[in-house]
Amino acid sequence: MKKIDVGFLKKIPIFIELSDDKLEMIKNIIKEKTVEAESVIIKEGTKGTEMFILLDGEVEVSKTLLLKVSGRGMNQGDKSLIRLTGDDYAFFGEMALFVENADRSASVIAKSRCVLAIIEQEDFFKLTESDHEIGYHVLKIIVKIISNRLDKTSKDVLKLTTALSLALER
Repeated sequence: MKKIDVGFLKKIPIFIELSDDKLEMIKNIIKEKTVEAESVIIKEGTKGTEMFILLDGEVEVSKTLLLKVSGRGMNQGDKSLIRLTGDDYAFFGEMALFVENADRSASVIAKSRCVLAIIEQEDFFKLTESDHEIGYHVLKIIVKIISNRLDKTSKDVLKLTTALSLALER
């Protein structure tokens, strides 16, 4: 299992611009938690106040979709978006660090026993209030990540609406 140290934190994309002393400060607010396989780490639509870093194990990120069931109308189902492992230096739930009472945009389920590093919003705010440089650099990286995700989502929506339009023309 990975040890939460400065070397490890340097590999997490949102901390990439931080110096070793700033990473040490981040390390000091991190809590660890172990969850068993099939545990719900994040449930889509619920409120959240923490960000997670996957240290060990495998998780699946999914969203609820409305699906047509043949002959029976509409039904909700989960669509798997991605699987992440501890080797990915993955983090999720980061919006909760910046948005009060943030609605979770997807579900994250442990597919194996997982070890998570957790950063609580309140601890992160206290740290960034005492050290503005940390807040600036993390926010700058988060904005880049969210912008890239928004761009990808916009392109995906365009593809889906085009496909739907073609399907309805038939």
